[in-house]
Formats: sequence, structure tokens, C-alpha cells
Amino acid sequence: MRHTGQIALAALLAAAAPAFASGPPCAQQSAAGMHARLDTMRDQMDRIEVTTDRAEQRKLMELHMKHVREGLHELRKREDIPMACRVEMMSAMLETLVRHEAVAQELLETPR
Repeated sequence: MRHTGQIALAALLAAAAPAFASGPPCAQQSAAGMHARLDTMRDQMDRIEVTTDRAEQRKLMELHMKHVREGLHELRKREDIPMACRVEMMSAMLETLVRHEAVAQELLETPR
């Protein structure tokens, strides 16, 4: 049940992000490293979703969550990233977390 609230919050924030992101897309040089992190997270989720081996999926999901935590930590400590850029990045991270949670639910519901 706890995860349902997180998913709802993620969906709400993802839907609201465009309203907050006024101005050009987040393309500043200062955010290049964060964009690379986001690309890595998306690639990891793509790989998790196509992997059929449950043990491999779990291993990849642990790695993905580690990258999400590191990305959130980096985003909190970086003061050179504009607010609109932060919102865009948070939205992208939430998107990967929603995908992560969907796979986690499938793993729980699917018999071994």
C-alpha cells in the first residue's frame, strides 16, 4: 500500500512538471552530468523491463535504485542547476521510479 501513494505522488508531479518548467529545456552545460545520469537510469529500466531472468532483474533493480539515490543526492547538493532544470530532472527520475515500481509489483505477483 505504501508504494501506491508513492506512485500517485510520482504521477502527479510528473504531470505537473511542464507547468513549472517555464523557459527553454534544460540544456545548460552545468546539467550535462545530470542528463547523463538520467540517461543511465532510463537505459537501466529499459534493460530491466526486457530481462526475463528474475535474479538478473532483481540485481539490475538494486543497481537502478542505487543510481536513483545517488542522482537525488547530487541534485540536492548542486546549486548551479536552475529550478526549471531541477523540476525537469525530478520528473524524469520519478518516471523511472514509477517504471521501477511496476516491475517490482510484477515480481511480487508472478509465481516463481
